[in-house]
Amino acid sequence: MKARTLGADDQPVWRALRLEALELFPNAFLTTLDEARARSPDSEREMLDKGHMLGVFDGADLIASGGCRSMPMVACAHRAEIGPFYVTPARQGSGAGDVLMAAMRAQAQQDGVWQLELFVADDNPRAQAFYTRHGFVERGRLPNAALVGGVMTSDIFMVADLR
Repeated sequence: MKARTLGADDQPVWRALRLEALELFPNAFLTTLDEARARSPDSEREMLDKGHMLGVFDGADLIASGGCRSMPMVACAHRAEIGPFYVTPARQGSGAGDVLMAAMRAQAQQDGVWQLELFVADDNPRAQAFYTRHGFVERGRLPNAALVGGVMTSDIFMVADLR
């Protein structure tokens, strides 16, 4: 398994993985499947070219992806937000998530970031345990964070200090 920053050329495999994530776990992401399907390939290539999405490949197969975006304001330049984070179910437990998180941490530190932040659904204990294992600590809760498919979810705000 190898992690790297995704680019415009990765759009077809990234889109397939993204649609899989939204189809299998519609309440885990803020984007709906219909919204994702409506995005043009050009807009996805443009988004991927910004260098905020990382992927884990097993050979030619993209098996995990996640976003890691630094805050654009000078006062917040020490912070970056993680999300969305996804590992295809067949590869969950294989270490692909660990490889992806290590790549995100390395990219953040290279960019001068020392605080990673994320939101995770409060009804997703497996993801919470994964993030806790990677040094994230709960710092707050956001009630009624998302209404997806008629289901209201609340989020847990988690932070990892990379110093």
